[in-house]
Amino acid sequence: MHAACWTCRSRTIRCDQTSIPCAKCEKAGLECFEQRPLRWVKGIAIRGKMRGRILGEGLKPSGEHLPAQPERKEILHSRAKSSATNITPSFALQDPCIHSLDRSSRFYLDYYNIRITKLFILYDSESNPFRSLLTYAMDNSTLRKCIIAVSARHFANTGQSFNQTDNTLSPLFVNANLDALHFKRQTINALLLSLSNPVPSQKDAIMATILLLIFLDLLESGIEGWKYHLHGAEGLINLSRSLSEPGASEYVNSKPGETIQETRRFVTRQLSLVSTFGGALSGSKSSPGFGTNPDESRNQESIIRSFLGCPVFLLGAIRYFSNQRHVIETLNMHDDLSIQKHVRDTLTMLELTAKFDCLEWASKSVQSSVSSAGEIQKLSLLSEAYRTAAVLYGKRVLRAFKTSTETVASDSEDLILRLLGVIGSLKCDPALFKCLLWPSFITGLECQTHGEQQAVMGFLKMLWDLTFCLNVINASKILRDHWKRKDFDGNLASGKSDLNVIEQGWLLI
Repeated sequence: MHAACWTCRSRTIRCDQTSIPCAKCEKAGLECFEQRPLRWVKGIAIRGKMRGRILGEGLKPSGEHLPAQPERKEILHSRAKSSATNITPSFALQDPCIHSLDRSSRFYLDYYNIRITKLFILYDSESNPFRSLLTYAMDNSTLRKCIIAVSARHFANTGQSFNQTDNTLSPLFVNANLDALHFKRQTINALLLSLSNPVPSQKDAIMATILLLIFLDLLESGIEGWKYHLHGAEGLINLSRSLSEPGASEYVNSKPGETIQETRRFVTRQLSLVSTFGGALSGSKSSPGFGTNPDESRNQESIIRSFLGCPVFLLGAIRYFSNQRHVIETLNMHDDLSIQKHVRDTLTMLELTAKFDCLEWASKSVQSSVSSAGEIQKLSLLSEAYRTAAVLYGKRVLRAFKTSTETVASDSEDLILRLLGVIGSLKCDPALFKCLLWPSFITGLECQTHGEQQAVMGFLKMLWDLTFCLNVINASKILRDHWKRKDFDGNLASGKSDLNVIEQGWLLI
């Protein structure tokens, strides 16, 4: 018999104690909690005179008080215009587990709650799934350490500049860098231990940890490391499926609550998204093949719970073009019939992608979230940026079949100018603009003029100021090297696909 659930106890009714969820919670349509759930509040107290109030003085990662405001402004003068470095968490998380931790850990958990949860989601809301992961972290030290590592890395990154001409960092950011490395090592070790003896009840926390390790890789570089985490997640899902078979394990929760199911779906979808965009810029030998349930992949994810705001259809188109790129390596280029078939199929997908109705998608997506015509229009522009970038990417792949390139290249310049205009029009909306690294990079690969290249560099600098993810800086370095090669070798886009430029395993999202 199970202990009485917290939900029934809070309702002052007798729990039947038969299972989790219990029959009474299921009948009432309520989430059945075994223990009191984590509660988020604005301010430092739930009730009393301090309710809603924020401490005027925060704490830095080392546990000591931050410098007085004038001194802090002097230290961070290069980042004065950035809201990220002005955030000083004040321990607003109200949970006994939080207060039992050291000050450094509490600082980073609070930093995650305030800053990171907004970074990795399109729209922040009360149902932000990244904030929901904090609930899992209260009972799982591995996930908690990973959250701390992500926060410390992001905090350390805020002390750097886009051009990185000045490598001198204050002790504040040096300590954060050391904290990030320390907690990342602890997370990896704890994760290896968990995977060596997996417990089905901990699968959700492990999957969430793997997802956050991928985002940690974005903050560190965005090159290669994310693929190992993705392969690990795929192996864990296969193991989970075997454990969920009849009679495989008595510990598998066959009736998880709606909150748990939503979190599982969100984590799985984000891993699939990472596989799609990472695979588009990876070599075929190491390209990840993470996939979702076919029934789920056909359903549009709620825009409130979306990471990038990229429509499902366009994700499928990008994955298709990526697969075609890998087919080229195994295709006998002297087999005209086979080549022509792949060319026709790719052209068909290009036509379907170009005809995708972004405004209709945006209108349907915001029915329960935002309602103004202006917000719908901006969301439509976001999807148009991904649509145009997907078409440019597909045309680049099509050129690799070494067929006539006149038709392919005829409207590329118009697409480039259109995409630059769309991205530029979203600069006024940081929430949407921060999702545009992949379209910006694809545009950069196709740029033909110095003016276009400078516009892309301006976009990347703004993305850095919004996200402080080092994969943005690496994207700028990759593009600069690519442009230098184009100047040296001539216009690569005129007759060749130059697919080698997207063979390094970059995750640029």
